[in-house]
Amino acid sequence: MNVAKWKEVWSRFSGRGTYPHELAVMLLFPLRRIILSPQRLVDHLHLTRTSRVLEVGPGPGFFSIAVARAIPEGRLELVDIQREMLQKARGRLRRAGVPNTGYTQASAVRLPFRSDAFDVAFLVAVLGEVSDPKACLASIADVLRPGGLLAVAELPGDPDAVTEEQLRTLMQGTGLEFVDSLPVSRGFLASFRREAKNQGLGLQ
Repeated sequence: MNVAKWKEVWSRFSGRGTYPHELAVMLLFPLRRIILSPQRLVDHLHLTRTSRVLEVGPGPGFFSIAVARAIPEGRLELVDIQREMLQKARGRLRRAGVPNTGYTQASAVRLPFRSDAFDVAFLVAVLGEVSDPKACLASIADVLRPGGLLAVAELPGDPDAVTEEQLRTLMQGTGLEFVDSLPVSRGFLASFRREAKNQGLGLQ
């Protein structure tokens, strides 16, 4: 890679916007486990063996292997706007012997799945990179089944990180209700549930 290209990559890495796939290896740094380990995330998602799970912005799959292994009769769908990042994740999960996964290149603002397709969705240090975070959350709400869980983690050092207050504001009107929030080393891991379809309808 020439000097001009590296300068462009570094600018994308240190600034706001989509994390560059050229630096994907940095997302696999082992010390990330101290901040938020894959197992801690899995525990927070309340998965079953048959869960249908959506991961938006998986990077090279730091969390994906643990999640896929926790749902041996289910399926994990990885969605990323960068084809190269999906290729890196696919290679890593194949080497780990994880078969129950799918890979979709798409914008998180308009997810190409049917309504009610997933039981669980999660994003780790991703929401602030999306061009329209509120539209992203609304799209996730649509593809979650009623009662389905969305987990959003924001971690230290991310120039695009949203605060928990900003996240709750973005959630307004999406049909996702706050459940709980856990502290994560100067960040947080918050959960929301999609409202039941008949919620708020009273008998006449």
